[in-house]
Amino acid sequence: MKLLPVIFTLSAMVTAPAIAYNQPIEYARVTKVEPIYRTIATHRPQQVCHTETVQYRGHTSQDKTPVVLGAIVGGALGHAIGHNKSNKRVGMAAGAILGGAVVNDVQRQNRQSHVVHQQHCRPTNSSVEYRNVLEGYEVSYKLRGRHYQTVLDYDPGPRLPVQVRARRGY
Repeated sequence: MKLLPVIFTLSAMVTAPAIAYNQPIEYARVTKVEPIYRTIATHRPQQVCHTETVQYRGHTSQDKTPVVLGAIVGGALGHAIGHNKSNKRVGMAAGAILGGAVVNDVQRQNRQSHVVHQQHCRPTNSSVEYRNVLEGYEVSYKLRGRHYQTVLDYDPGPRLPVQVRARRGY
């Protein structure tokens, strides 16, 4: 007995599409087709940028090699100029100090400035771009003297196929 509901369900599944397939199709006259649009907003972030001019002067490194070399050369000249032993020592010390100081001054004067252009950006309000997207069509049609409306995902053209179902009388 438990097999009877299973057989009934299977036979209903097989015969229902056949009944629906046998229902007649009529063509209704399309009276109006209106596209349905949906507006989509797209936010685009923006940023405002400006260029700033920055001036830098001189070297950032503190290289002491030229000063030391200037002191050595100045010391050698002071030593060569001196006449006796004590004069040579004093001349060498004075020449070393003077040579180092002269090279340091020349280095300070030769430091040139250079200009750098730096770009700075900051975010601002975003712009909004709107576009319309087609969602479907609102279709009005006339069938057997009566007016109907439906929404379709395509434009049916001048005729719309309609599957007519027979209704039992009361």
